[in-house]
Amino acid sequence: MSDPRGDRPPRAAWLWLALGAAVALSAWALPWDLSHLKTAEGWSSAWTRLGVFAAAFTPPDLSPQTLDLAWQLAMETLAIAVLGVGIGLVCAYPLAALASDAVLDDRAARRRGGALVREASRLLLDTLRGVPDFAWALVLLTIFGPTAITAVLAIAVHVTGILGKILSELWDGVPSTQRDAIRGCGASRMQVLLYGIQPLAGSGMLSFVLMRFECAVRNASVIGAVCGGGLGGAILQEIGYDNKQRAVTMLLAALALTVGADLASNAVRRMLRRERTATLQQARRRRQLVAVGLISAIALSLHQLRAPISSLGEELARLDLRFLREHYGQLLLPDLGVETMRDALLGAVVPLSLAVLATSAACALAACMSWCGSATFQLRSQRFTPEQTEGWRRALRWVLAGSTRLVATVLRGVPEVAWVWMLSLFFLTGVEAAIGAMLLHSAGILARVFT
Repeated sequence: MSDPRGDRPPRAAWLWLALGAAVALSAWALPWDLSHLKTAEGWSSAWTRLGVFAAAFTPPDLSPQTLDLAWQLAMETLAIAVLGVGIGLVCAYPLAALASDAVLDDRAARRRGGALVREASRLLLDTLRGVPDFAWALVLLTIFGPTAITAVLAIAVHVTGILGKILSELWDGVPSTQRDAIRGCGASRMQVLLYGIQPLAGSGMLSFVLMRFECAVRNASVIGAVCGGGLGGAILQEIGYDNKQRAVTMLLAALALTVGADLASNAVRRMLRRERTATLQQARRRRQLVAVGLISAIALSLHQLRAPISSLGEELARLDLRFLREHYGQLLLPDLGVETMRDALLGAVVPLSLAVLATSAACALAACMSWCGSATFQLRSQRFTPEQTEGWRRALRWVLAGSTRLVATVLRGVPEVAWVWMLSLFFLTGVEAAIGAMLLHSAGILARVFT
């Protein structure tokens, strides 16, 4: 007797069909406009505009004054990212515990309304991460003013939502037998979390926290354009003053800061990964070294932002509470009319279609880049294939892996806003520049994750 499921397409096939349909519908829903590229003259004009733009930014301003300013702003941007991620992690931890099935999985918690607490925590985390940190900066701008504190809090709020969601899912992924063994000994929920769940999920937690730090360094540059601090504010200011050479110097500083954050996080990963083969004393020493480094980074960040922190009380004292109640009260009373809801639904089609197309293309590009940039595939392929990579072949593999990683770093190091700005010169106004910017930036990030 044949299996009745034999004629059904496998689940993976349904997923691929759904993805293909989503991509096709997204491409159909977007208002494409490539009329200016239908002729050879149009292509020539597009490349000419891009070439003139690139030539205007060379050479960069490498004067001592500009380099000193770029260094100071880079340190401010780094301090914003460090404090934002630190505050976000501290706030995310209790919210993740309240949103985790593994932590609240007992009958007593359900009798006391544990399910309601869990769903409320998940809804709060969804809200915090659903609003971009750029938008949080605009919301907090009216309270704290255009200072670095606004950027820190905007990153912290967004990171709280992201890390809270990730930590709760990592904890839920721990096998139930591991936590049930500790719970059966009479351990409390906090003891189960600290001794039965977190040690098994520690590697994934560290990886995601380091990755969010890398993203926060890039986002801090963009948020600075709103809050007037860091490299983002300087780039926007120099472009407004038509100082393109100084603007490209600040952009290169932002790229160098991104590379530095990648290298630092890689060093931490390698140091902690060696614990598997290290003695107990060596592992303890490495953990202490990482802890000292984190404390030092937070202390230096507080010192770097001491001026806006010291003036925080004065800024809060100037607040007009009546204005804040009226301003933020409107956010709590949205317009739910039929026409408004219809416009909102129709307006959501374009960003959703942009996300589907850009993310799908970025995944494909990142998959290719991860194969080219992976040390395992290129330099240690003898682990799973009989080929030998020696001599000139191994040298070429080194060049391929290194250049691919460099390209991925540049793609994710340049903010999406800057990519839109450059691609709009080629594609003019339209969705094409937005898709290209999201594709390039997301491919750089995903290539890092895949690799």
